[in-house]
Amino acid sequence: MPSLVDRRTALSLIGAGIAGAAWRGMEAAPAGPKFPKGAIIRTLLKDLQPETLTGPTLFHEHLSIDLPYFGPPRTTPAPPAATDDVDAMIREVNIAAGEGVACIVDGGHADMKRSLDALKRIAMNTKVHIVASGGYYMGRVYPPEVAAESEDQIADWLVKEAFANRYGAFGEIGENPDAPMSEDERKVFRAVGKAHLRTNLPIFTHNAYGTGPNVPKDAGLRQLDVFESVGVKPNRVVIGHMCCLDDPEAEVIKAIAKRGAFVGFDRVTAGMVPDDKKIRMIQKFLDAGYQDQLLLASDFTGRRTEARPGAYGRTLAVFVPKLREAGIGEDVIHAVLVDNSRRYLAFVPTKA
Repeated sequence: MPSLVDRRTALSLIGAGIAGAAWRGMEAAPAGPKFPKGAIIRTLLKDLQPETLTGPTLFHEHLSIDLPYFGPPRTTPAPPAATDDVDAMIREVNIAAGEGVACIVDGGHADMKRSLDALKRIAMNTKVHIVASGGYYMGRVYPPEVAAESEDQIADWLVKEAFANRYGAFGEIGENPDAPMSEDERKVFRAVGKAHLRTNLPIFTHNAYGTGPNVPKDAGLRQLDVFESVGVKPNRVVIGHMCCLDDPEAEVIKAIAKRGAFVGFDRVTAGMVPDDKKIRMIQKFLDAGYQDQLLLASDFTGRRTEARPGAYGRTLAVFVPKLREAGIGEDVIHAVLVDNSRRYLAFVPTKA
C-alpha cells in the first residue's frame, strides 16, 4: 500500500489546479460577489481578475519563515527553518493543490525572514496562486529603525515596498504575547493603516490569544480601533487568530463582524482551542448572520512536514469535513472559502 505522502503527492500531480478529494466545490456555484470596477487580486506572478479565482483561498499561511527563538536557552544548535527547503515546500503546496487549494496568502515579511525569492520559486513551480504580504510582525522582532521613525516614515517605506515587491496584502500585523499593545506596536498599526489608504491593500492581523498570559479578551476589537483611528474601513481588515480565543458564545467575534470587519479562524486543526470548540463558535457566528465575514486558514509554518505531510491542505482535508458534520451547508462553506476570500483580497490598485 502506498504511503500517505505518495498518495497525496500523486493526487497533487494529477489534480493540481482542479478540485481535489477534500474540496467538493458545488455542482452549480451561485453567482459570485460583485467587485468594484478595476479591482484585482495581486499575486506574485500576475494580477488576477477576482471573478477568475473560483477555488478556496487560505488567507494566512507561511511558506517562508524563520522567526527568532524566544524559548529557554538551547543546549544544541538551532535546527534550520523547515521552510528553508524550498523544494520540500513546493511539494507541500502541490499536495495542497491536490486537496483543492487555489490560492495561499503568505503572512511573512522581512522581520520574519521571509524570502520573496523562495515564494516566487513556489509560485512558479505549482498551480497555486501565491500572494505576498508586507508589514511588521510584533514589537519583539521589529528592526531598530521602527523605534526611531515616525508612523508617516514607516508608512512611506511600506508603500514603496508594496509596489516594488508586488504585495497583495499587509499582514500579519500583531502584538507581543504580553499584550496590551505597546506604543511602538500602535505606531506600526497606524502606519500600516496609512499605507493601506495609499495602496488599497487589505490588512490581516495577529493576536496572541492562546499564546500570551495577559491578552485582553477585547484585543481584536482594540486592533480595529487603531486602524479606524487613521481612516481604515473595517471591511478591509481581517482580525486574525480569533479561533484561539475561547469564546463559547462568540461574543467578541460577533462584535468585530458587527463593525464590518472579517474574522479570521486561521489556526484550524491546531492551537490551544480544540476544533470542536471552534466549530461551535462558528455555528454561533453563522447563526447571527455573519457568514460573509469568516475566513479560514491554518497559519502553518512548515514545521514537521515529514510527520504531517499535506499540512497546508488540512484546512480543507480535516477542518471542512468537521463543518459538514456539524450541519454547515455547502453553500456556506463555498461562501467562506471562495467568495469571502476574494472579496477580502480584491482591491483597486493605486499608482506608485
